[in-house]
Amino acid sequence: MSDWHPTWIEINVQQFRKNLQTVRAFIGKRLFCLPIKANAYGHGLVAMGKIAAEEGVDYLAVAHANEGALLRRAGVKIPILVLGAIHKEQVEDLLINGLEISVSSRLKAELIRTQCKLLGNRCKVHIEVDTGMHRTGMRPETALGLYRELAHDPCFEIVGIYSHLAGTDAYGKEQMQVFQEVCKKIDKPVIRHIENSTGMLAFPESQMDMVRPALLTFGYMDLEGIAPCFSLKSTVSYFKVVEKGKGISYNHTFHTQSSSRIVTIPVGYGDGYRRDLSNKGYVLIRGKKYPIVGTVCMDQFMVDIGNDDVFVGDEVVLIGKQGSEEIPLQEIANICNTIPYEILCGLNERVPRIYV
Repeated sequence: MSDWHPTWIEINVQQFRKNLQTVRAFIGKRLFCLPIKANAYGHGLVAMGKIAAEEGVDYLAVAHANEGALLRRAGVKIPILVLGAIHKEQVEDLLINGLEISVSSRLKAELIRTQCKLLGNRCKVHIEVDTGMHRTGMRPETALGLYRELAHDPCFEIVGIYSHLAGTDAYGKEQMQVFQEVCKKIDKPVIRHIENSTGMLAFPESQMDMVRPALLTFGYMDLEGIAPCFSLKSTVSYFKVVEKGKGISYNHTFHTQSSSRIVTIPVGYGDGYRRDLSNKGYVLIRGKKYPIVGTVCMDQFMVDIGNDDVFVGDEVVLIGKQGSEEIPLQEIANICNTIPYEILCGLNERVPRIYV
């Protein structure tokens, strides 16, 4: 059976490597932790994890135990930090796979301690401090108390202490100050980390030991040498001429203004291509931008090419460049009233990833 599919995500490996090298040069001696949770933000968990490891990234970060386990089974040996709050059922897998665990409460620490004693393991952990995100993590004073307790517990090796920025405005600055005050009270050398992509650029003077830039590394922030490595592509699957005044797709939310050539593209919201793009989005065919017309369906949508020549089998770019034209991810996110992350993460496994 052929693996060919009419719609695919194309990852420019050379550009991704360049992004990794650019970030490394920018951060200097600080450790580089690349978050690759949620299937590496749609880029492909295992493939991107392997490339990052080859390029000398110090850490990978994931959300759940199963993401870390997949990377270990694929042969990725560098440290992997699980950022998400853990559950009792996950602890054994976390320990067996040698994953570093976020400790966000005394309860979580007790779950780890119990399993460590059963397995005869010692676990590497990062203490999570809530400096104002109010999602997971402990209040600063509680985090310090637990740090002092675990520092003398043979089940634990405290590797790091960290927090999450809610933003980089005045509130973000306050979070940085709170976190720095906590770190001053840590009496042993541990990895201190709080900065994501925006934090890393907003607070270049900080003295943190590690940064966690995902959006920047995948190419979606302004830094010389950084560019997206992700494209979403498809092919024209059908062509027809539709008379003036005819409705297109479900509920006829679009009517042709003249006799028009309408082509069908085999991708839809069942693949994660957003229905919000109905009558608002564009695609590139033969280097020219054409509008999406009618409602985006589960598996396909239609495009009005006017009187131009387009043929079944022609390449279609939904996100990325073709010739001198481009459909940026940010433009898609703006139309959908969301952020680039959500668009990337929403494109599911029905769409194959191709690494070129």
